Amino acid sequence: MEPKKDTARIGVAGVGGIGAFMLESLYNYGSVRRQFPFDPSKIDLYDDDLVDASNMLHQNYSDEDIGKQKAELCAERYGFNAVTRFMTKDDFANYDVIFCCVDGMAFRKMLYNYGWEHPELFWIDGRCSSRHIGLYHSRLSRRHIESDLSDSQTRTGCLLEVDKKNNVSHVTPKIIANIMVQTYLNYIRDELQTEKSVQSI
Repeated sequence: MEPKKDTARIGVAGVGGIGAFMLESLYNYGSVRRQFPFDPSKIDLYDDDLVDASNMLHQNYSDEDIGKQKAELCAERYGFNAVTRFMTKDDFANYDVIFCCVDGMAFRKMLYNYGWEHPELFWIDGRCSSRHIGLYHSRLSRRHIESDLSDSQTRTGCLLEVDKKNNVSHVTPKIIANIMVQTYLNYIRDELQTEKSVQSI
């Protein structure tokens, strides 16, 4: 199926709990299943973090990856471009689509506000907190999106600290990662749902 929208440049903010699984799915549906024009050289991965032992419970990494840059590991796996720093507002203009897989509300607010000022940008934001997931995108109503924003400056991961402490893992990062890719496919096929978002399971 030929996509109805051209999304030549893709930026991915965060390749941790959600992002690393999302990239695996994006690669699969682009390179293997040929569901969109796939050019790995036009996909940039932003993350300033190293793989840590605590990531093994809920992220798409293995023990051999500990101590290595997340962005570089994922870029090597799939042929994408690694940017070993946090994405900033100055980067947004370089992309047609941005996948937001970060663990902080401050970045989300910055991306959302930029998107409202530049409606040509399509963004998809996946959220996860152990048992719960959320998904938002730039074609949902602003009123709906703003109701789920906060002024929090805290960066919290996909897995709650109590679950890390008790060695409890969940499939939710993988679930929301795949929903993000499906949302992207719906967007480029002009089949996007613009009235609802996934907020919990």
